[in-house]
Amino acid sequence: MVLWLSAAGAKEREDLRGRVRDGVQRTDKDLGTCVDRAKLNPQQQQELDAAVKNLHEIRDGVENGKWTDDRPLLEHAVDHIDFLVKNAPIDDSNKQTLGIDLFTLRSILDAWKQQP
Repeated sequence: MVLWLSAAGAKEREDLRGRVRDGVQRTDKDLGTCVDRAKLNPQQQQELDAAVKNLHEIRDGVENGKWTDDRPLLEHAVDHIDFLVKNAPIDDSNKQTLGIDLFTLRSILDAWKQQP
């Protein structure tokens, strides 16, 4: 019974790892295409830089197998991206794209809370 539970837990962690990897990669790509850095004020540029830094650190952790403690980084990235969506000069279609990314990342965070 214990072996089955740990095997199920390992599968859930691996599934979550894949969701984290995919969500972070997609969001990082979308930030690069949806946000025009030249149009941002200094505070917005700092938020963008912080979000990208957080996403890269998470991506590196996933690639190196050391991602399980990176949940706070994802929370911070979500906060930074949310700030940009609400305050940066981003056109509506790109805001919608980033909004979908935020929804995806928040659902990943919710799943991450439930992991043992």
